[in-house]
Amino acid sequence: MTRPASPEAPRVGERAGALQRRLGFRPPLDPSNLYGHLAATAVPGVEEWAQGAYRAAVRLPHGAAVIEVGLPDGDEVPVELRLEDPRDEDEALRRVRRTFDLDLDPSAMAAVLEADPVLAPLVAAAPGRRVPGTLDPAAMVLRAVLGQQVSTAAARTHAARLVAAFGRPLPTPSGGLTRLFPEAAALAAEPERVAEVARLPRTRIRTLLVVATALADGAVDLGDEPAAVRAALLALPGIGPWTADTVLMRALGDRDAFLPADLGVVLAARRLGLPDRPRELDARSRRWSPYRASAVQYLWTTGVHAVNTLPVD
Repeated sequence: MTRPASPEAPRVGERAGALQRRLGFRPPLDPSNLYGHLAATAVPGVEEWAQGAYRAAVRLPHGAAVIEVGLPDGDEVPVELRLEDPRDEDEALRRVRRTFDLDLDPSAMAAVLEADPVLAPLVAAAPGRRVPGTLDPAAMVLRAVLGQQVSTAAARTHAARLVAAFGRPLPTPSGGLTRLFPEAAALAAEPERVAEVARLPRTRIRTLLVVATALADGAVDLGDEPAAVRAALLALPGIGPWTADTVLMRALGDRDAFLPADLGVVLAARRLGLPDRPRELDARSRRWSPYRASAVQYLWTTGVHAVNTLPVD
């Protein structure tokens, strides 16, 4: 059963200035792709996998935070918060719940996906697979642009360069966490330096700066409904359905987001005998609604990739 976040979440102690909390969820929860994805895509300086936990430096409404989330223990996930401002506790825990998909009803999801004989064996093999989100939605939008048509490793490299050049240093570094992901306004304000630092094709730089400007001036408002955010993103040059739907799935927690043109999804469709043309696959996926984002996670399991595997130290 899902337990509420702070202030009702249990206080299990304070350690060296850190707040220790535990967030409940409905079992089962398969941690492999959830923690695996976050670890495999972690941006150096901002995120890391260390000592069996995912750790990230995050900008919250009142200050910076270091958030550490350990592996599930029973029907709870341990969370450690180091906050510049204690007023950010509720927001930090809300973001953890979304990032780790802790509000999913896995039985309801499984009932929908297992009704399709193509997906049923995949769901049975890994019940409770979750959709990895993000602790920093605005950063995820920019990272989605950096990830267009490149490998996971390349996307991390591009993001790390921007972090090193534009990210605000943490007041107190923690392990490998030293900076915050750059704010969109900071990138939009220095287009020439962004081009020099990022080392991306000119068209990708242009898209990155357009998106950064749209985030900074509110043309793309992540507080809007997913359909409105998707439309606003698609109106920008250089943004296609893959980028927009990646944002919906990972930054907004849209359970019905789907990636019919994603290479991993297309290859999975071929392995499973599903249509592999994006339009046809999108139509076929409608029977998985409203859990198409979960279906993406199961489709990805048919391939070999670090995002599918629980990381090791």
